[in-house]
Amino acid sequence: RKLRVSATTDITQAVVAMDPGYGRDALSVHRYQSVQRQILERGVRHVRVLGCCGVCLAYVACGRFDACFEEGSWEDGTGPKIWDLCAGKLIIEEAGGVTRDITGRSSKDRPMDVLQRSVFAAATPQLADQLLDIMYNTK
Repeated sequence: RKLRVSATTDITQAVVAMDPGYGRDALSVHRYQSVQRQILERGVRHVRVLGCCGVCLAYVACGRFDACFEEGSWEDGTGPKIWDLCAGKLIIEEAGGVTRDITGRSSKDRPMDVLQRSVFAAATPQLADQLLDIMYNTK
């Protein structure tokens, strides 16, 4: 059977995996909690934390999760590495999902760059836009 992402387009129906990554400094913790709070306040169906980027991406690809993300950077030494997300990016896109660059360096429609230390994937562009709006507008 062919993998297929879910058809979820609205955050209120979405199961979203968000991983805190390895950043334990005050700024990283505050950022994670602020984004999580905004997602919860928007009425997300469920939030999951698995601690494994590859599994989260696979779950988006097969429709178990509707989106997943983890922020990181080379400067801080945080976030997933290329081997954590490269295969998942391809699988999600082949299953009809979208990946996005969340580094803030470009348009939110730009696909995820596997050379960065951040990951973002969603089942649909509509859901991706809702989550990215939260992430870009949360301090």
